Amino acid sequence: MTDDEPIRPEEVRNILRRVSAYREVCERVRRGSTGALFFGAIMLAFWWYLVDPKQEFKWLSVVYLTLACMEFGSGLLNRLFPSAEGVLLAALVLMSFGGWNVARELMKWQQMLPGQGRVDVIFLVFGAMWLFQGFRQAQGYLQLRREFADRPTRAQIRWFDDLLREIKYSDPKTDAQAVFFDTAPALTGKLLGDTAFFIEKGDATTIVSRREVHLDREEIGGDRPARGYLTISGVQFPPFPLGSKTWENYVAWKREAGQDPGPPVVRPARRHSDEDDRD
Repeated sequence: MTDDEPIRPEEVRNILRRVSAYREVCERVRRGSTGALFFGAIMLAFWWYLVDPKQEFKWLSVVYLTLACMEFGSGLLNRLFPSAEGVLLAALVLMSFGGWNVARELMKWQQMLPGQGRVDVIFLVFGAMWLFQGFRQAQGYLQLRREFADRPTRAQIRWFDDLLREIKYSDPKTDAQAVFFDTAPALTGKLLGDTAFFIEKGDATTIVSRREVHLDREEIGGDRPARGYLTISGVQFPPFPLGSKTWENYVAWKREAGQDPGPPVVRPARRHSDEDDRD
């Protein structure tokens, strides 16, 4: 492929899906930074409780204070600049703190530290647990590296965020590419060439081709709104009230590619009676 050749729609969708998946990873790292900052405060409390400034082993104070600052620093870095490496950073800090707690109790057992050989089982167990959790997080980072060998750039992620905001606030009445499906879950969408881009609650995204989207319209009659039946990639959604502008935008989008969505289905209107009022 030369630089002059246009990108195929399938490649565009793959790029969008990869950016969306990596963006979710960054958001998880950002949310996890709150816990890192909180855990840093706990580590500072441990440092204050476990280290007696009057004892001669003052280097213990430096160790715990360093670990606490590392935890705070990793939380701050992941909050401001979330990335896959934030998972590894958090794992290394957690393993360092867990490893040090295990080593400290072993040194007390060997009477290399004050404590008369008495081991605090609680801190020993917590240390082993943190070591294991940190190891699992490090494994997760290696998996992320394999999944995102070709990692999206920050510019691509910013562009993706702008697209999400545009889709969220798009209105089918004023935007011929916008659709809104009031199903469960509700979907706000954008019909971009051969690609349909849908957003659910919580920024969950669905990116599919034109042929993977099927919408049927059923006319109820009277003053009742039309009903829509949506299928995306073989997944059927519950029926929902279908707006006329969303249907018009969908029909125009399908016809651009020579795909006839078919006429609406008309259901005969029921006669209104007192019996209906009792239903």
